[in-house]
Amino acid sequence: ILLKHGPYGFYIQLGEDRRGYSPKRASVSQIKDVGAISLEVALDLLQYPKLLGNHPDDGGPVHIKIASKGFSIRHRRTISPVPKNLNPKDITLEKALKLLLSKDAKQCGRPKGKAKVKEAFEAF
Repeated sequence: ILLKHGPYGFYIQLGEDRRGYSPKRASVSQIKDVGAISLEVALDLLQYPKLLGNHPDDGGPVHIKIASKGFSIRHRRTISPVPKNLNPKDITLEKALKLLLSKDAKQCGRPKGKAKVKEAFEAF
C-alpha cells in the first residue's frame, strides 16, 4: 500500500503501477494529517466504493463512495451526501434508501431532453 501525491492531492494506492493494469486507488483528501494514516485506515478507505445492495423498486445498484466533501450514496442519477453524524460503516441499504429520499438528494448528469413536438401546418 502506497501513499502518493497526484495532481488532485494525496491518495492511497494498492499495488504498483504496471502497464495494462490499473491498481485500486482511494483519495485521502478528507484527512488533514496524511502522515498519520495507519494501515487499518488505508485498508478501510480502499474498500470504497462499496455496493450496499440493489434498489427494491428497479433493481439498480446502490453504492456508497468517497466524495470530495465526505461520503455519498448513489443510485442511478440520484446522489445524497452522508451526514457527518453518521458513520459510513454503519450505513445499511435501508438507511441509504431513506437518505436517497431526503431533501438533500440531488440529480446528477445531463438533464433529460424535452420531447420534440411535431407541429402540423397548412400549406397555402
